Amino acid sequence: MKRQMILKLLSCLLITVILFTGCKSEKETPDTPDLDSVEIRPEVVFDVADDEPLQFFIESRGVVQPLQRIQITPRIGGFVEQHNIVEGRLVQEGEILLKLDDEEWVNQERSAYNEYQRAKNEFDIESRLRNANGSENQDQSLLRITTGLAEAELAWERAKLNVSYAILKAPFTGRISAKEVVSRGAYVTGGADLGSLIDAATVRIRFDVLESEIDNLDEGMAVELSDPGGTQYEGEIIAISPEVNPDTKTGQVLVEVENNEYDLKTGMTVDGRVFVRSQEAKVRMPREALLERDGRTLVFRLLNNEEVEWIYVDPVAMNSNWVLIDHPEIEPGDTLAVDQHFSISHQQKVVPLFVN
Repeated sequence: MKRQMILKLLSCLLITVILFTGCKSEKETPDTPDLDSVEIRPEVVFDVADDEPLQFFIESRGVVQPLQRIQITPRIGGFVEQHNIVEGRLVQEGEILLKLDDEEWVNQERSAYNEYQRAKNEFDIESRLRNANGSENQDQSLLRITTGLAEAELAWERAKLNVSYAILKAPFTGRISAKEVVSRGAYVTGGADLGSLIDAATVRIRFDVLESEIDNLDEGMAVELSDPGGTQYEGEIIAISPEVNPDTKTGQVLVEVENNEYDLKTGMTVDGRVFVRSQEAKVRMPREALLERDGRTLVFRLLNNEEVEWIYVDPVAMNSNWVLIDHPEIEPGDTLAVDQHFSISHQQKVVPLFVN
C-alpha cells in the first residue's frame, strides 16, 4: 500500500515536470520569419531614352608640339656677359638670348685680318711682277693659293663668324625652357645645351587615325580637343598624311590650335575628336542599356516604377556612347536599365535608381 502511494507521487511529479518544461520551451522559442515569403529587390540604375540624332566622331589622342622650337646652344665657348635664359621668360624676336665676352674672339679676328692683309700685299706684288713679265693671263686662283691669300681670307671670314657667334638673338618671339641655371660671369662651352626657345602661341598636334576612317577627314575640318584637366579647345585640320603606316594601319592628321595663353604645354597629351556625320532613328538610348543573353541583344524597361520587363532589340547604329533603335514597343521617354542590371530577370521587381 505504501509502495503504491510512492509510485503515484513519483508519477505526478514526473508529469508536472514534463508539462512545465514543455510550456517553457514553447514560450522561449523565438519567432523565425518565413524566408520564402521575403521579397528581395535589387537596386538598378535607370536612364531615359530620347529621340536625339546619333552623332559620329573620329577620336584619337596626340601630343602637343610647338609651332617653332630651337635649342639654345652657343657655337663657341666663353664667359657669360648677358643672357635671358630664364625658365618661362617671354623673349621677343631679335632680343638677346646669350652674349659672351668676345674679347678673345675679337683679338683672333684682328690677327686673322692682319694675316689677310699681309697675304693680299704679297699677292698684289706677285701679280704686278707677272703682269710686267707678260704673264697676265696666268690663273689668278693658283696665285691666290701659292701666296697664301686664299687661306688667309678664309681664316679671316671664320674669325669674323666666331665674333658674331658671341651673341645669340631670338629668331622669333617665344618662351624660354631652361635646362639649367645660367649665371652671369659663368663659363659655358661651345655646344652646351642651355635650353630651348619655344613658340607655342600656336601649337600643332599629330593624331593617328585608322586607315578605315581617315578618308572621312578633310583639311579645314573643326577638331574638338580636351587636355588632361578637361579644358576644351578647338582646332582645325591643316594637313592629312598621304601615307598609311603598314604596321599600325594608321595615317597621321595634323591639327593646328591657337594657344595664346600657352595653356597647352609642349609634350602634353590631348584627346581630339572630329564630327563626321549624324544619323536619326525612333529612339536613342545609352549604350550601357544593351545586354547579351543567349546570343541575342535585349534591354530592360521599367514598368510602374518597380517592375522590369526585357525586350529584344536590333540596334540600327551605335557609337561609343549611344545606340539607335527602331522598335514598336520602345518610345522616347521610356526608362531603361543602364547599370547593376546584369543579373536581373524578366518581370522582376527592383529598387530603381536614376542617373543624375
